[in-house]
Amino acid sequence: MADPSPAYARFKRSMNIDYEAWREGTPYDIPALAEIMAEEREALSAEICDKHKLDWRDVEALRALATPQALARLAKAAREQADGGGIEAFLDEVALGWTPEIETRFVEKLELVQSMSGALDRLYGIAEEHPTPAVMAQLLRNARIHSDPTVRHSMAGFLLELTGHVDTRYTFDPEIRPNLLNLNSSDYKTYKAAVAWLEEKVATPKSKRD
Repeated sequence: MADPSPAYARFKRSMNIDYEAWREGTPYDIPALAEIMAEEREALSAEICDKHKLDWRDVEALRALATPQALARLAKAAREQADGGGIEAFLDEVALGWTPEIETRFVEKLELVQSMSGALDRLYGIAEEHPTPAVMAQLLRNARIHSDPTVRHSMAGFLLELTGHVDTRYTFDPEIRPNLLNLNSSDYKTYKAAVAWLEEKVATPKSKRD
């Protein structure tokens, strides 16, 4: 490749994510991609597509690059990943229309999700738009028996937010929070009581006027 353009150099610098950029959620320099040369576009597509897994920044970059290779790699991430990068790619397919096949794939991603993967908030955004019976059932299943205690707590809080019982899934309401914590109780009776409490709440959604 010839001497890189200033835009290419800018974008490459932005790919060096230090701790502060990671913590703040700083994206790559996507606007720079509108100014790079065709040869550079192909080179960047190949470089990012070669990654074993895409994170959300990679997905944003491949969207902007939009080469055939980039689009194929996005489809693979949407199909195979259940982390933040995979869900970010999956959002493109959801935007094309909600279908039974998309719903099935979404429920599978809900089942596979883990905390600290960057996926939860993206999944919740989709669930807010498509709270179908199958989606609600998987959210409740995750709140009951997911192997990740953080996911269990988070899903329960999201269900309460989705059904109008709390303003935010991060609630510290003293009448709510103990039940959320008890979904991870080692005492079976305490756990079962928390599950019953949550199931009753989900079964009786509140409107915003209540």
